[in-house]
Amino acid sequence: MAGEKSEEEPTLLDLLKQHIRLEDDMDPSMLQFYLNAADKYVQRKVGHRVKYLQLMVATVMNDNRSAGDDLAAALEALEPIFYLEVRTDDPDSQSNEPTQVDGHTVGT
Repeated sequence: MAGEKSEEEPTLLDLLKQHIRLEDDMDPSMLQFYLNAADKYVQRKVGHRVKYLQLMVATVMNDNRSAGDDLAAALEALEPIFYLEVRTDDPDSQSNEPTQVDGHTVGT
């Protein structure tokens, strides 16, 4: 409509800055690197881009930027979410059975 200001959708980088509560005095230089790495990681895990998963992975990378073992453990903790993303993307998957991921029930 005339006179209405159209708001642009925030970029993934803007969303990440909001999500991690980036303060003005914090250095954002690595955030785009984390987003690029998260994009590749998510595509490898689920076969396509999923914005919320990219944000989760980039956040984990930022939060664990100085500890390799902690990063690996944090990414491993996301595995059930990746599994469910793939499973729910499958239109032929109509099972009501609980989903098992590495021996753990993750849904009903």
